[in-house]
Amino acid sequence: MFTKACDSSELKEGKYEVVAVNRTLMLVVWPTGAQPRAFQGMCPHAREPLADARFDGKTLTCAHHDWEFDSTGACIKGKHCTLAEYPLKIENGEVLIDTDGVAANYLN
Repeated sequence: MFTKACDSSELKEGKYEVVAVNRTLMLVVWPTGAQPRAFQGMCPHAREPLADARFDGKTLTCAHHDWEFDSTGACIKGKHCTLAEYPLKIENGEVLIDTDGVAANYLN
């Protein structure tokens, strides 16, 4: 079920917003030239929060160990992994995210 994460006016292209939906920390990332996407809010590497990550509009870099993820959530610096992606839609000025059936990805 889709749940409101934030107002669409809070999003800026080339930036990200930290949100919590159904007690799940996630990032709403808006890559430059693309559509907003919702990813897990914890790094798969060491389960550190991505809330203070750096984002240049294309690459998200974890502030804790500098692992990098592209705009699809794929790790491009670090071990092979991906950020879990949550379905996202924007309706009536609201960003809605569905957490059902999506689990965060972590390395063992």
